[in-house]
Amino acid sequence: MRMSSGFFITRKEYPKDENTISAKLLIKSGMIFKNDNGIYSYLPMGLKVINNIKDLIRKEMEKVNAEEVLMPSIVDYSYFENSGRNVIFNEEMFTLKGRNNKEYALCPTHEELFAYLVRNKIQSYKDLHFTLFQMSNKFRDEEHPEYGLIRKKEFLMADAYSFDADMSGLDVSYDKMYQTFKNIFKRCNLDTIVVKSDPESMKGTSSEEFQVVCDFGDNKVIKCTKCSYSSNIEDASCLIKDKKDKSYDIRMLRKIHTPGIKTVKELKEFFNVDDDKILKSIIIKADSKYIMILLKGSDELNISKLERVLKTKNIEIPSVYELEKIGTEVGFIGPIKTTMKVIADAEVKNMHNVICGANIKDYHYKNANPKIDFTIDRYADLKTFNDRSLCPKCGSPCEMINGIEVGHIFKLETNYSKIYNLKYLDETNQFNYVHMGSYGIGIDRLISAIVEKNHDENGIIWPTIIAPYKVAIVVINVNDKDSYKYSKMLYERLLQNGIDTILDDRKESVGVKFNDMDLLGIPIRITVGRKLSDDYVEFKLRNETSSRDVKTGDVLKIIDKILNNN
Repeated sequence: MRMSSGFFITRKEYPKDENTISAKLLIKSGMIFKNDNGIYSYLPMGLKVINNIKDLIRKEMEKVNAEEVLMPSIVDYSYFENSGRNVIFNEEMFTLKGRNNKEYALCPTHEELFAYLVRNKIQSYKDLHFTLFQMSNKFRDEEHPEYGLIRKKEFLMADAYSFDADMSGLDVSYDKMYQTFKNIFKRCNLDTIVVKSDPESMKGTSSEEFQVVCDFGDNKVIKCTKCSYSSNIEDASCLIKDKKDKSYDIRMLRKIHTPGIKTVKELKEFFNVDDDKILKSIIIKADSKYIMILLKGSDELNISKLERVLKTKNIEIPSVYELEKIGTEVGFIGPIKTTMKVIADAEVKNMHNVICGANIKDYHYKNANPKIDFTIDRYADLKTFNDRSLCPKCGSPCEMINGIEVGHIFKLETNYSKIYNLKYLDETNQFNYVHMGSYGIGIDRLISAIVEKNHDENGIIWPTIIAPYKVAIVVINVNDKDSYKYSKMLYERLLQNGIDTILDDRKESVGVKFNDMDLLGIPIRITVGRKLSDDYVEFKLRNETSSRDVKTGDVLKIIDKILNNN
């Protein structure tokens, strides 16, 4: 591309309405254009990055014999009604009505369509195994689209689906795709950690996320400091240790006047006690039924865990008016004499002689004890993993780090096969359900992670394999005939050799040109001018601070060597 006639928009200042450094740099460099919160356009250079990532993914998929298809992004809404995922995605799913009032959905993902498609092929065990993949747009109405490309409402995903006869076959397919993802991320110059996650949104049985550790990641990741345990915070289990010494004195229950004392912090100060003496009571409404949740004072409720315990996504936090209407007092809620179901976090088992609300304004109970003063219907792991929680595998402390999820793999087993009657005849003429796997890479999120991990104060530093252009030729003075003639010749030779190259032939100062090349992150910069009469050009790599002079006759050889090593 000749920059004098190319379409690009670089800015001098960072955009003020973006939170992530990746979004700021991508907009400043003219890779993307913001249309609205969570909605972006890819401009020519940004689109070249997208296409380079697609080529990389395509080549890695071909290595495991995955075949590419392309599914529609708008489908009959009944696909998601049949699988029940209209309820799982709920308000995140975009829907619209067509002619004759028919309801459609913009696909948030494609498991249903692939299961339906392959029914036309699979008849016998001889038709298995195979893997299909696509790269297509998905749509989700993100509630908090403030993370640039990380939380787009329309996003590009590379999603693959494997089909096997049994669980052992699925295991092989899953392991192959696991390694394929690792290879893709490594070639993008990204180190990933693989963490356990909740498979429920895809109706899977198990799943793992590929997370890139990043200061401004939108995910919280738990990683043990001693063993291999790691997990998304939404799915992180907490080690529960039963106290060995259970011989404690049961003290007399007392009702205490606590005027205006509502928060855990206020209660700790009022009674001069620690967190393990405060019982936090929360009322939720699940499928229109009120349930009381009990936690240790310092802990927070993990809604994702609660959804799995109650087997519903229909969980609400009642309004103050609702709570007063059912006879509770906000700030003084407690389990004693309650008629609603009570579910407690597992750590509550170790609590005794606790302080809890009395369901009367300005009053709390002191020395309340489970089984004696109130009933707990069920214990479960409900708390959000925090800095005091211990690893569930080895009991060691864990670190909480920010991450960007760039990939997610699932074992779906037979969940979709049963919905779509996806069966095959085995060697004994018995019908069996097909075992499916689902594997996705968020390409927009991948770009964000690459920029977050590969930049400096001057701009982006693209890994060579996905950079929009591999080489930039900067002409210091386009009015110098010799400089321009050599630059044009080198530009054409590089293009003939299949190397994407920019020729910066603009009538701008050399400072502006250098700044733009650094901002754009082009891996190799060749500057033509001052020493051309001595048969030298300046050669600089984007990931290095210094430049060097090289002979004009050696330029192509040096470029080939660098690119062949990437």
